[in-house]
Parts: sequence; structure tokens; C-alpha cells
Amino acid sequence: MEKYRLVEERKAGEASGEASVVEEETVEGLTSSSSTSYEVRITQQGKPRNYISYAMNLFEQGSNKIILKAMGRAINKAVTIAEILKRKMPLHQITSLTSCEIVDVFEPLEEGLDVVESRRFVSCMIITLSRDGEGMDLKDIGYQVSYVCAHMHATFYLQFDTRYRCQKKEIVMMLHLCMFHR
Repeated sequence: MEKYRLVEERKAGEASGEASVVEEETVEGLTSSSSTSYEVRITQQGKPRNYISYAMNLFEQGSNKIILKAMGRAINKAVTIAEILKRKMPLHQITSLTSCEIVDVFEPLEEGLDVVESRRFVSCMIITLSRDGEGMDLKDIGYQVSYVCAHMHATFYLQFDTRYRCQKKEIVMMLHLCMFHR
């Protein structure tokens, strides 16, 4: 392939030379399709802490749902980011896996050679994170409930104990209440 150079890389459904039209506002890998749902496209080059802080800011600004999208080698980063976000706040999650066909078009560097198209399949992952779980299919095979309150509240009450010298009896009672209200 040293006699060729990559000219174009596109998804299999797009026509060659035709630009895909997106009617959504795009800002640094984030696409806003409505006021409460955002799409974050995670790349291999991006830093996880940037994605995490951006998603946390979106949730703080009132967004109810964030969609993380990743392809290929960025999938493990998307999973890491989703798990960190779920540890920071209680989030419902739906994960779906697909594959996309990518077409690479190579142009010859020498005359007399034909244009070569190479097709390959790339794994894709879409992780939907929601604060309240509204509009999520709870029967979906990729659905995960937000972390139970025992995990979330245990650290809070232990921190509360060290700061305000709360009695250990009260902490144990609060943890039992959380476990029974799952």
C-alpha cells in the first residue's frame, strides 16, 4: 500500500464526496439535540478527565441525560468515563453495542493504478447516562440501575461521622434504612 495514500474515510451508508448534514449544534465533540440530552463523542486522543469534568458540568447545569459514543479503541475509555461518572453521582445506564462499516478510499501515487476501496468493521458503543431514568427502557438488556444508596450514602455518612462526630449507632441505622429502600 506504499503506492497509495488515504484520501477519504467514511461510513458505509454515506455516498462518496457527499458531506453528511447534521442539524445539531456541535461543540468540542459534544452534540446538543435538545435542551436536556447531550451527545459526547469520545476519541482515543482525548483525556478522560476533560470528558468527566465536562459531563459533570452538564449535569450541574440541569441536563438529565448524556449519551457517550465511542468507536474502536476508544471504547475502553468510554466505559471508564461512564463508571467514574456513576461513582460520582447516581446515574441510570443503558449500554448498546453495534458495529459500523468503514470505507477507506485510497488514491494511487503512480499513474496507471486504480483507486482502491477498503472496507472494515469497527465496534461502536453507545452509553446513555440519565439522572432520573425517565424515558429509559428498564427492560433493555443493557440497562443498569444506578448504584444503590448503600454505596453512595456509606461514604457520605462516614465522612459525616469524622467531621461532625456523629454517633456510630446513627450511621448504622441510616445504612440499614438505605438497604431496605432499594
